[in-house]
Amino acid sequence: MTIQVKREKLGEAMVVSVGGSVDIYSSPELRGELKVALDSKVPRLVIDLGGVSFVDSSGLATLIEALQKVQGYAGKLLLCNLSAKVLGVFQLANLDHIFQIRETREAALKG
Repeated sequence: MTIQVKREKLGEAMVVSVGGSVDIYSSPELRGELKVALDSKVPRLVIDLGGVSFVDSSGLATLIEALQKVQGYAGKLLLCNLSAKVLGVFQLANLDHIFQIRETREAALKG
């Protein structure tokens, strides 16, 4: 399965909407799209995972790497719209305590 990634600048925030499976095959593409936002050091990076049906360890590693880079320049990274299945993966890996997760894109854009 392929991945769909769309970047959208909203004020000081960058929203990256992701669809499909985030796995060992697609995570390099996601990493490349996130790099654009990270290189511009956006103050708030919102990753909308509403279209993601599956995430594996390489997908988690890509998101952790993005979080570390955002924290490196004192920005904020938030995840939103996680399905119950994807949220379960974050909970199983105990990453729901590391990432700021919001139910909606609007909530993530606010804080």
